[in-house]
Amino acid sequence: MINTRNLKAVAFDMDGTLFNSFTVSYDAVREGFEQLWEEIGEKGTTPSWQKVKLFIGLPSYEFYPAVTEPKYRQHAEKIEEYVGAAERRRLADGHGRCFEGTHLTLQTLKEHGIILGCLTNAGKRYFNSVMDNCNLGRFFAISRHLGESMHAGKSDVLREWSVEFGGGDTLVYVGDREGDIRSAHDAGVQAVGVTWGYGSPSELASAEAIIDKMPELLEVLGISD
Repeated sequence: MINTRNLKAVAFDMDGTLFNSFTVSYDAVREGFEQLWEEIGEKGTTPSWQKVKLFIGLPSYEFYPAVTEPKYRQHAEKIEEYVGAAERRRLADGHGRCFEGTHLTLQTLKEHGIILGCLTNAGKRYFNSVMDNCNLGRFFAISRHLGESMHAGKSDVLREWSVEFGGGDTLVYVGDREGDIRSAHDAGVQAVGVTWGYGSPSELASAEAIIDKMPELLEVLGISD
């Protein structure tokens, strides 16, 4: 159960929590790998969605080596460049979708004076593209994208934010993977797990609350819409 007595802020993971990245990312991954095969004149194995899904949520410097065959891992940065460009094109073309109820829930939280944050392992350009093309950026007073950073993790940022707001019980983090829940708890912050993302039910077991639809977050936090 979430303790909301001193609640001031709610922070969200992005992919798999706010944004349905499947609508953009997997086609972009296929396109990026195909571009590499054409450039180097070889035909490796493009990772399946099942494999990609396992590693979504990792920072890019871990994600791309993880989904690439060992033989081609020296090309991981180039694959990242190609996939990133394809993602941004698809977002600009209107393929991006947020999960149902996301905008209304964020708006309601904001109207009730809750400070909203977004904390993701995505890279800067992808993050900005999702924020702009999916009309999300207007909700967030604070945000951090960690994709290019090897010096800070989610727990570091959540700890920093909780100190800024006055303590761990002032902030709740919402995410879809075990790493999100663990990062929140490592920072002394409460966590809400969402079942519609990329994590399995067992990954969310230690969260203070688990929700099946975004609007349920309002009830969990004791906020009336």
